[in-house]
Amino acid sequence: MNAFSVESRKEDKFKRRLQRIVIEEDLTLHRELIQRTAAELDIDLLTCAAALVYLSQPNLYPAHTQQPKLLVPLPQPHSRGPHANGKMVRYRLAVGSQHQVNCDDIQAVLVEESGVDKKRIGRIDIRDTHTLVELPDGMPADIFQLLTEASIGPHRLNIKRIKPNKFRQTRNNNQLDEENG
Repeated sequence: MNAFSVESRKEDKFKRRLQRIVIEEDLTLHRELIQRTAAELDIDLLTCAAALVYLSQPNLYPAHTQQPKLLVPLPQPHSRGPHANGKMVRYRLAVGSQHQVNCDDIQAVLVEESGVDKKRIGRIDIRDTHTLVELPDGMPADIFQLLTEASIGPHRLNIKRIKPNKFRQTRNNNQLDEENG
């Protein structure tokens, strides 16, 4: 499969999602926000829309990504990795080592289906029958639904959010207190 067909598939999926939202949702307030924002930033609506597509789907055209032109240098974070970017949430995927999946397969489907930046995917723990993966908090419902229906080969991900283990959190917090204290 070449890059053009992958991009074409991603575009088609993006268009279907947009069409569904336009049909099913009341976008009045969103339209007003876009008009206000474009006016305040002194940009045309098409540029505003393109920037929003980039915000929601930064990996839509991975072969065409360029380094952003920064007007002000960004501060470098002290800690690297996905936890430096915010709260992570653990999810359970219904695929595991018995389904012959690996971390690269899981990352690829997460990036393709949800648009999450590969660097923001946290720990991936592949077990026999399932996989635990950490993703940034705040996943929109439509992305969650796409990931539920997504598959690796013939196996659906059937993603489920895992509630935090209070005992483990308390134990980890106590360990951090001991290390910092």
